[in-house]
Amino acid sequence: MKLALTIDVEEEGLFCGRYPAGKAPARNVERLALLDPLFRELGIRPTLLITYQVANRQSLHPLLLRLMERWQGEIGAHLHHWNTPPFEPLDLRAPIPSEALPRDLLEAKLQTLLATLRRMGIAPRSFRMGRFSMGPALFGLLEQTSIRVDSSIEPTRAEYGGPDHMAAPTDPYFPLAADPLQPGDSSLLEVPLTILPLVPRLGRLAGDAARRLPAVKTPIAALMKTVGSLPAQPMMVGPRRLQQAVRLHRRRGGQVVTLYFHSSELLPGASPRHRTQRQVDSFVERLSGFLAWLRRDMGMDSLPLAELRQTFPAGLSVKEG
Repeated sequence: MKLALTIDVEEEGLFCGRYPAGKAPARNVERLALLDPLFRELGIRPTLLITYQVANRQSLHPLLLRLMERWQGEIGAHLHHWNTPPFEPLDLRAPIPSEALPRDLLEAKLQTLLATLRRMGIAPRSFRMGRFSMGPALFGLLEQTSIRVDSSIEPTRAEYGGPDHMAAPTDPYFPLAADPLQPGDSSLLEVPLTILPLVPRLGRLAGDAARRLPAVKTPIAALMKTVGSLPAQPMMVGPRRLQQAVRLHRRRGGQVVTLYFHSSELLPGASPRHRTQRQVDSFVERLSGFLAWLRRDMGMDSLPLAELRQTFPAGLSVKEG
């Protein structure tokens, strides 16, 4: 099994329940340096998925580029469409799902993000959509860019506005562009987060039930999130469940453990999970212990997303969670 550690490097404000289009603070980005001793000790090679609001701040470029060199990692793209120009007034509840945006507007926002990263000297090959709002329109646009790997699929989850990822595969696969939840012949590799249904195909059953009975989709999604799934995500669960998730993934034939968290979770008060320095310290300690276990006990090598893509031949079969 391989380890893909991804960090959404973003401005503050994501967890406030509002999605303003203006400039937002990004003080948290400097806190990434706290991870340097840990990553260097364990040979962790992360993928930093960077938003427009971060990439557009020249003052942050030296830090990000220096960390990538020290970690032998990768910088990719992370689209927060609500505060990435251009802007058009749309009479829809925020955050507007990507599939609800006019295609030309969605494409223009994506191109703004990629152009801003290029000014950093980065031609991004990896991508994640804000709020995991990945659907056919956006996936089709990604295929026309330098992006070779997407990590916007959140198995067992259904976010506001869709798409519904409850039935999504839990291991990397090449999708069908018209339906990124299905295997197909795309050249882009999809690398889902490692969140497992407790019982094989439970996510598919839950997704089918939600489609047949839309009125109960919200409680079904809540049940999958709280008791129907097992995440290998240090910001969600403690050490025992993290190890249970990885062992279960291995028993089911999983090839990659994909972790994620937000840079804002390293700054006290920037995330509802970590309001105090003590909570931030506890998270870093939990992350440190989990990564050490993955490397030393499970023997996992850490690879950035684009390098991971090179280890998967086209036409890879999908393993259901």
